[in-house]
Amino acid sequence: MTQQFDAIVIGAGLGGLSGATMLARNGLKVLLLERHNVPGGYATSFVRGRYEFEVALHELSNIGPKDLRGGLYRYLEYLGVAAKVDFLIAPHLYRSVFPGLDVTLPVGREAFEAKLCEVFPHESKGIHRFLERVFGLGRDFARIVKERGVGNRMSMPFRFPDFFRYVPTIWGQVLNRDVKDPLARAVISQYWGYVGLPPSKISFLYLATTLAAYVRRGPGFPIGRSQALSNAFISTFEELGGEVRMNCGARKIITEGERVCGVITDEEEEIRADWIVSNADPVTTCRDLIGLDRVAPRFFTKLQSSEVAASTVNVYMGVDRSPEDLGLTEHEVFINADHDFDRHYEGTKNLDPPEAIAVTCYNAVYPDISPKGTCIVVLTALKYGEPWYEVPPERYVETKNRIGDAMITMAERVFPGLREYTEVVEVSTPLTNMRFAGTMGGSIYGFNQPPRDNMVWRMGHRGPLEGLYFVGAWTQPGGGFEPCMMSGQMAGGAILAKMKKQ
Repeated sequence: MTQQFDAIVIGAGLGGLSGATMLARNGLKVLLLERHNVPGGYATSFVRGRYEFEVALHELSNIGPKDLRGGLYRYLEYLGVAAKVDFLIAPHLYRSVFPGLDVTLPVGREAFEAKLCEVFPHESKGIHRFLERVFGLGRDFARIVKERGVGNRMSMPFRFPDFFRYVPTIWGQVLNRDVKDPLARAVISQYWGYVGLPPSKISFLYLATTLAAYVRRGPGFPIGRSQALSNAFISTFEELGGEVRMNCGARKIITEGERVCGVITDEEEEIRADWIVSNADPVTTCRDLIGLDRVAPRFFTKLQSSEVAASTVNVYMGVDRSPEDLGLTEHEVFINADHDFDRHYEGTKNLDPPEAIAVTCYNAVYPDISPKGTCIVVLTALKYGEPWYEVPPERYVETKNRIGDAMITMAERVFPGLREYTEVVEVSTPLTNMRFAGTMGGSIYGFNQPPRDNMVWRMGHRGPLEGLYFVGAWTQPGGGFEPCMMSGQMAGGAILAKMKKQ
């Protein structure tokens, strides 16, 4: 007998978990399919020796302390997820290291601006002017999220003036008008690695909302790592009546006429539903799960015009020394060979050692994340997936270890002794991401976010067939942990609105 659900969600990444829980919270009978044996996608962890490593999360935006909760926390609270996971807030924003400059930026708008002006007093007026733009846009965006959309687009320029003004702009173009010192620009733009494109290419909208969120409420991190957040979603979803099937993906999406009507699972079971939500990337969904003969050519051509974002090389290190012994007192440290971010970005497209890395010491925000007297350190560098396709299998281990070793050497310029006391080390590459997350090119951000593909103009949630919706980094609002969860809220809300009209 064929089973019937109201909705089927394909993939238990954060977008899928969020969308499934949103629909279940509103009374739908929902089935969640996940091919992997654990939920979460990139929001997960793994164990090596006596260390449990966070896979991907560096900092979580819009959680906030108890007296300043952000939009993401309120959404998790609405779902019932927030009651099942506790969050810590990092005391610092980030530490930025360049030749001749080493500065730690604090949390809070006034403190952040004051520190920048202390280091770059000759740029104080420009810094203030630029941050007014950033936080003005941030305020508008927070209102848009609260109101679940821009509403009447004709009145948008009057209701959200800062948001409307900067939708088509590039971060670097706006920043360069206000701040002339290239090193000051670099320090302010340090989060570019969190959004995948350098200041000369990234949408002002995307990087500004990212910076404003972190500065205002501080970087958050879940106790139990991001896997605890994924587990909290699953627990809440099941309490709401949802059904989860791990180790079971969707092999095919069934269509009838111009709409979707169900799936065939990896176990060859046919299951019916009026609504299908795909957390898989849209290219794979259209090409492999539906078939291009069922997809409008115009829709697929538009997908192909978007650029797949970068992946990462990560060096996971279990260190047999306390963070204090090695000077690892900040949660997130960006180490840069120089302030030429365009050159650093070009280096993400080859197999050369990176010119910039992030050094994340989770113990600085979460002291109990590793055994007493030890620390967990993860080195991260952006790298695109394509160059890794050309690496012969017999040279893969040597190639990843060569790059990983160079990253450790770069980290030791700031944290001497790191290599000597490393007890466990594991190196991941874009191919690792492809294998475990199933994403094109091992991308961690979905499609890139230049202005033409920013959170307003990138692909929406509705698919090419009636009843099909997309969630995750490839859709609005974009890549990152918070945006992926918001995509589930947005897609779920769109389905519920559609149901009310029927």
